Amino acid sequence: MDKHQIQEISDILYSESNAKAVASLKQLQTEDELFVLLDNFNWNNGFEVPKAVLNHSKCSFSVALLAFYRADGIRYLLEGEAAFANPLSKEWESFVKDVYTKILRGQFSSGTISFQPEITKIQKFKLKKLKPEIDEVFLDGISGKDLNVVI
Repeated sequence: MDKHQIQEISDILYSESNAKAVASLKQLQTEDELFVLLDNFNWNNGFEVPKAVLNHSKCSFSVALLAFYRADGIRYLLEGEAAFANPLSKEWESFVKDVYTKILRGQFSSGTISFQPEITKIQKFKLKKLKPEIDEVFLDGISGKDLNVVI
């Protein structure tokens, strides 16, 4: 990833509004840029930017898995619908369920980036035991090139 790409991502991350960030996101051209953007995104800023990333034509499977886990999708895997008991979490619920469903339907290209879920061995064991129907990709991740760019 070159300096120009990193600067574009930085500009999006530090946009004065989510609307500007979403508009600027359209100029990103690779899954690498989308991955680095989400990897450095401040999730306290809401779901507008992550939704735009998921709808981007270059969004890959590893980018979608990153979005799912960064949005605390592990809680949905562990707790199911009980994770959404708080009525203030409707936007989060919608986002997590949408990403989960799109991943299961195979709506993302395979891509080239590695993503390994940040879950403990205990969480993985618990999920396999309590919910054997969970797709392995949510537990094992996918192989590819490592991207670790901190902005």
